[in-house]
Amino acid sequence: MNSLNAEELIRELIERTAGEVGIIIWELKPKKEFTDEELSIILELEINDVRKALFALYEIGLAEYRRKRDDDTGWIEYYWKINYDRQKEVLKRELLKAKKKLEEKIEDESLKMYYICQNGCIKVSYEQAMELNFICPKCGGVLEYLDSSIAIEKIKEEIKKIEEVISNL
Repeated sequence: MNSLNAEELIRELIERTAGEVGIIIWELKPKKEFTDEELSIILELEINDVRKALFALYEIGLAEYRRKRDDDTGWIEYYWKINYDRQKEVLKRELLKAKKKLEEKIEDESLKMYYICQNGCIKVSYEQAMELNFICPKCGGVLEYLDSSIAIEKIKEEIKKIEEVISNL
């Protein structure tokens, strides 16, 4: 997350949640409402792929829709709008979620003792290591004490980076 700007972060978020189709839709920057069918035709993509990406954008708050029944067919059509003005708000919310998860990880790493296979197969709690007689169930290697202090410091650095990004939004 080294000095990424808001645009790079929003692209990363969209790609992670809505995939490549989500990025294509985001970068299209439609000015007015559109249907998933219109977008599918314009982009020459399968309508299900477009719908999936639009609903993913909706889930994170970057798209909204309204439903309207088509008078001719009786089918319900979805009219979509991309919320470019909400990108900072969405980014902040997602970054705060990531920060919270990291803080929980620090707490977990601080409260528990972990053991790791000497061959890197598994990481287990002290209780699990006891049950396994300090032997890796995958390779038979020895489970050794894992000093979590380095991992905790790295997590704290990540939290600091997130706080920096949030303050610059």
